[in-house]
Amino acid sequence: MSLEPAGAQCAKHPGVAAVAPCARCGTFLCGECTELVGEAAYCEACVLWLRQHGAPSRGVQAVLALNVLAIVCFPMCGFSVPVLNFAAAAAGLWWPARELRRIQRGEGPLRGVRQAQVARGLGGVNLLLLGLWAAALLYAWSRGAIY
Repeated sequence: MSLEPAGAQCAKHPGVAAVAPCARCGTFLCGECTELVGEAAYCEACVLWLRQHGAPSRGVQAVLALNVLAIVCFPMCGFSVPVLNFAAAAAGLWWPARELRRIQRGEGPLRGVRQAQVARGLGGVNLLLLGLWAAALLYAWSRGAIY
């Protein structure tokens, strides 16, 4: 009679009971081999694969789309308050910076770097447009065109 553990065993450490399978490849993992990404357990090789090939953050993609929409719609605002540009500039300067910090810490996929940089740049463009809007508003007010 042998004293082997019942059930699945770790693929890397034979004789050690597995606590979870890898969410990507299905390899059984012990507590020492398990790496958590979000709520899922992964093996070391799959964490490296996810870092190289994982999908970029959907939040950054949404901020990128919001900034493009705000830039396209900006000429239509006239002297009304460009609220969309305020929201896009705030989101475009905060969220991509957060995502770039996540990527530097190794928590986000490398494929998201370019999108985060572009979204941050477009956030700066929206901030510049808000400054130009404010300057045009002050100029029109000083000339008496706006009461």
